[in-house]
Parts: sequence; structure tokens; C-alpha cells
Amino acid sequence: MKIPKSVLLVEDNEYDQFYFIKALKEIENATLYDVASNGKEALDKLENPVILPDLIFMEINMPVMDGIECLTEIIKKPQTKHIIVVILSSDTRQAELTRKLGAKAFINKSWDSKTYKDQFEQMIHLDYVANSHIADQTFQNALSAF
Repeated sequence: MKIPKSVLLVEDNEYDQFYFIKALKEIENATLYDVASNGKEALDKLENPVILPDLIFMEINMPVMDGIECLTEIIKKPQTKHIIVVILSSDTRQAELTRKLGAKAFINKSWDSKTYKDQFEQMIHLDYVANSHIADQTFQNALSAF
């Protein structure tokens, strides 16, 4: 049995938000924790909650505070540094930097909704300790796309 996971989406594009939420509804044992439109809003949502999300899917390029700045803050804070952060972006040039900063995986945005959903599902249900090589491969895939 898969353990239920809650997901925070940090994405400024409403179109991408819609498709992410639609895909998430089709994934067993996955729920939407919340949506933030930029990094600052995400950090505000993570400030003093009763329960934190299990995973964060985050775009890099956003207004107010981008994904790189937000990831840096998430990893610095003791209460959030354990949250798995998956970068969700078409900007593959920053894949290696996000890995070094502490992101666990990188999904290159796709226009194919089935591929998108399959990638989300894999990242949501992945054991990041036992199968870290699968997560690491997502960075290699992103770098090879660049």
C-alpha cells in the first residue's frame, strides 16, 4: 500500500496549475496541500502550519521570488529542510544548480498530459532513499535536453 502524500505546488502559470491539479486528482494516495504563485507565497504557507506538505513541486521562473531563492530558503530552515522538493520547469539550464541546492528531482515540463501525470506519480511515490538513482536520473535527463 502506498502512503498518502500531500503536495504543495509553487507555480505562477494558471494554465500549468490547472494541468498539475488535474493530473494530481488522478494519482492514487496524493492530495493537493495548497498552491502558491511564487516563492514568497510558498514560504508564507510553510511558515507556521500545523501540518507540512510531503513534497513541493516548484517552477524556477516566477515573479516576486523565483524557485532558486525559494529552494535556498526551504533547505535552510530546520522545519522545512526535510521536505522533498521536485523542480518542475522547462528551464533545464538550472537543473544542476537546483540539484546542488538540495532539490531531489527535476521534471522538464511536457505538453503531453499522460507523460506529465506519469512523472508526477513516479516522483510522488518514489522512495528517495532506496531509489535515489531514479531521482538523480531526472537531473541527467534535464541536462541532456539542454
